[in-house]
Amino acid sequence: MLLCKWHLILSLAPYFWYYFEMMRSKYSLYPLAAGIVIIVLGLSSCVSPLSWSSYSENLNLLDAAAWKSDMSTLESELLGHPKLKSDTALQAQLSTAISQAMSDIDGAPDGESRRDAAIAGISKACAIVGDGHTRINASPTARYPVALRFFPVSQSMASTEYELRVFAASDENASLLGGKIARIGSKTVEEVLDILAPALSIESALGKPGLEELKNAAIRAESLNAFMNPILMRGLGLADEQGLHLSFDTEASPTGCPAVYTVLESSDAFTWNYAIDPNAPPALSRQKPNENIWYTIPEAHPETLYLSFQSCESDAGPIFDEVIQLLKSSPAPNRLIIDMRTNSGGNSMPGTRFAQQLADTEVAKRKGGVVILVGPYTFSSALMNAADILKACGARGDPGSGNAVLAGEPLIEPMDHYGEVVRFSLPNSGLVIGRSSRLWEYSKTSGITPDNGFLGPTPDNLRAPTFEEYRRGQDPVLEMVL
Repeated sequence: MLLCKWHLILSLAPYFWYYFEMMRSKYSLYPLAAGIVIIVLGLSSCVSPLSWSSYSENLNLLDAAAWKSDMSTLESELLGHPKLKSDTALQAQLSTAISQAMSDIDGAPDGESRRDAAIAGISKACAIVGDGHTRINASPTARYPVALRFFPVSQSMASTEYELRVFAASDENASLLGGKIARIGSKTVEEVLDILAPALSIESALGKPGLEELKNAAIRAESLNAFMNPILMRGLGLADEQGLHLSFDTEASPTGCPAVYTVLESSDAFTWNYAIDPNAPPALSRQKPNENIWYTIPEAHPETLYLSFQSCESDAGPIFDEVIQLLKSSPAPNRLIIDMRTNSGGNSMPGTRFAQQLADTEVAKRKGGVVILVGPYTFSSALMNAADILKACGARGDPGSGNAVLAGEPLIEPMDHYGEVVRFSLPNSGLVIGRSSRLWEYSKTSGITPDNGFLGPTPDNLRAPTFEEYRRGQDPVLEMVL
């Protein structure tokens, strides 16, 4: 299975369109996408010989010595990360995190608590590396069957606050749909994020001055998966053996949403319900929810070709060839919208070839002729392909210097990032860990060099759906550029 980010995106992408992922190929929004297998070849920045796996159901049987042995193995393996080899300060931080995890394991009163403390400790140790690809490559067999996501309160992304809503839930938790979270346990949402952040694998480059809001966006994006993980949430003290305790702002929530509710973990299969109005017509971007790569020319916009490119798949070449053929036909569409908002990576080679072919089309030579929709789940090989397309449309240095336009939300992975993931398993728990093995300096390869190191739209093209827009089934990002 492709290790690149967010399992939930895959199965929720049809309903999350612009933003969801958590389940396509890159780290997990988890069990929701656990069946997807992708072979990563060539220039992909996400590759690994082992498969994404599930936690063993017997982790609660491991004693402290076994877990501490695993922690020692983890430290040894993470020290092989190219970023840590010469950074003694980071090595010291990792050592401190490992020691603290061992202490927490020793202090756990029983096997379940020991397991929870160990998972939290492993997550924090991986997060110390500051590399979005380095993390646990396994999903718990049970999860909380509700999905929480942050929505901007305002349509103006420049100065908006964010609210946490239940956007998907199982049948038994359907009364929570659309509910606005006020607290998790006794903690406010802001306090919860402060506790979660040290256990989330985000890029250390986000810690640079001036990137505070982008770092917050990364934390919000990563939290989507974490909220569903009972073991991690308990290990961080954000849930307990009874469940995930949610308190709602009832005045801002739909009628029928309870004031307080405890979500029980479940390992049973279930069907997701979404907070989208079932009578709402599907947005263009959601019209083929089971296909990762597809295109159409909308009836209302016959001059525009819309290409949904949600996974960097090895067999994407024929579809890309069809798109190029249409763009070179007579009469040809004079605009191309490439939607990459939930593309978390894979094999970058077909996309790079597509970009090279695109350079020879009229849309690539026309200012604004190509629009690329991106966001925080545009990751790894998808980032590379977005840069390839910008280059094909004439950009050099500044991403906006060419003819293509970025729209949506900023990416949370820098142009220069670690990837080429190798996996190893811990000897006693069997947990699979992914660790980057190579620095990809794609700013040099592509010649695209954003000022802050991250690709993103200009302020006038910055947009994400509010909860009300999401509820109505709208895609304001796509509507903005059509």
